Amino acid sequence: MRRTSAALAASASVFALLLAGCNDDTATSSAAAGTSAAAEAASSVARVVDGAKAGTFVVSFKSAFPKLAQGRSDVQISDILNQTCSDLKSGKAEDAVISGVATHAKNGSTEVTKDEAAAIYQMAKLMCG
Repeated sequence: MRRTSAALAASASVFALLLAGCNDDTATSSAAAGTSAAAEAASSVARVVDGAKAGTFVVSFKSAFPKLAQGRSDVQISDILNQTCSDLKSGKAEDAVISGVATHAKNGSTEVTKDEAAAIYQMAKLMCG
């Protein structure tokens, strides 16, 4: 039940952040663009989604899965999103993508449960579209 609640909270956070991101704030956009450019240069995973969506995913991921996020940089967390989006765009089956999510989201000795992997998959799927 706790994992379901975390997944619902993460989904609600993603939705709220998407709605909040609809206004035109050029100062925030400039700062986000600078951060995004630095993140892109530091990451080895191809950028599939824009910086705003990646930032939304990172905030939601940290909120919903603190143990999986612990010790990870924002770039490392956004790599989970980019890899998942790459898998989705290449046409992989849902089960294969969820299995990949579990592999990419594993944090040291902290394993990702099937429920967590499915919740992360749903969050990423919203951001990939």
